[in-house]
Formats: sequence, C-alpha cells, structure tokens
Amino acid sequence: MGMKIFYDGVNIKKYIGDVDGVTTNTSYIAQAGITNYKEFMQKTSREIGGIEQQARYISSLGDNVYVKIPIILPQEESTGELIKSLSKEGMKINVTCIHTEQQIVEAFGSVSKDSSSIISVFAGGISDAANYPNSHIEAAVKLTENHDNIEVLWAGCQRVLSIVEADDMGCDIITVPDGILNKASRMSVPLYETSVKKSELFFSDGDKLRWMDF
Repeated sequence: MGMKIFYDGVNIKKYIGDVDGVTTNTSYIAQAGITNYKEFMQKTSREIGGIEQQARYISSLGDNVYVKIPIILPQEESTGELIKSLSKEGMKINVTCIHTEQQIVEAFGSVSKDSSSIISVFAGGISDAANYPNSHIEAAVKLTENHDNIEVLWAGCQRVLSIVEADDMGCDIITVPDGILNKASRMSVPLYETSVKKSELFFSDGDKLRWMDF
C-alpha cells in the first residue's frame, strides 16, 4: 500500500510508532477535555516532531508541520484568499472541511504550486449526507496528479474498508481515528476465520447472560 496512514485524534503517543503521521483538530481536543491548547500543542510537537494544525504559531513549530485551514468559515466566508497568501509565502497548508467538488477546485486554485499542501476531502461527511464520495476523490486526484507537492487526503474514515477504498482511488493520505485504527489488523484475517471469531464472541457473550428456563 503506497498511501500514508495518519492517526486522527489526541492519543498521539500511543499510535505514533505505527502510523506515518498524525492529525488532530479542535473538536477532538475539546472532546478529550483538554483546555490548555498551547500546552497540548507544545507537548505534542516535542513527542512526534510535527503535527498538522492551524495558525502561524503552529507553523513555526517545525518544517514538517502543516497548518489546517477550513475552506469555509462558520459565517460561510471563503478562506481562499488567505490560503493563497499563506501558501505563496511557503507555508504548508492542509485545506480542510472540503465537502463539495466546487470546494476542491477552489482549494486547488488557492494553494501555491510551489509549496507543499494537502487537500482534505471529507469522505466520511459526504457519506453521512447519503452521498458516495467517489466522484469527489476522483476530482481531487485528477486535479493534483501532475503536482507531487499537493497531496489528496481522505478525511473522516469510518470503517476499515475505507482504507482500501482510499488507496485504490489514488489518495496520498488517509486519517484514521482510534476505533478504526484498532481494527485495522483485521485486514489480514481471512473471512472464514473472521466468521469463526464472530461466532465465538456470540457464544461467549451468551454465557454471560442469565437464561430463563424454557
């Protein structure tokens, strides 16, 4: 598999040795009960040598750090011009929150072709809206195919199969959360063995129940 697998979450120290990189966001940080954002970022950067996040301060932490900037703000304002300005300066940008093909085109048009950048297509969010993400991923891969410094990222991985799908469709990176990463080892287990293990689980759980006399 040529695609890079990034851990997506806050338990970075646990997974850093098993993945190609990490990403996180403010929602994960808030859900984990972390209130001192600056302290978390400083500690994390010491542990892994780089992470993707937003703002000039984060960019200054290391040459391998990408700054996350959503393609659209909560007020529905585009960040295209900001991305264009920072990317032109040489800042490594991870354009995030992308859900439409129009946003993919905008992101590609905003990043400098001379700087490293990532276009994060939220395949999970697209799927949650009852849409197949295939055309979005294909559009992003097609746009970037002649630009080695621009990578396509499958964001919002919801199942182990998504890792295979993302790789098959030509994504450069997929971000995988704890629950899915913990199940990734199943990819090497034959389906027959999986069937047996599932049966064992049913019987094991059944033994824990109190059954009524029939």
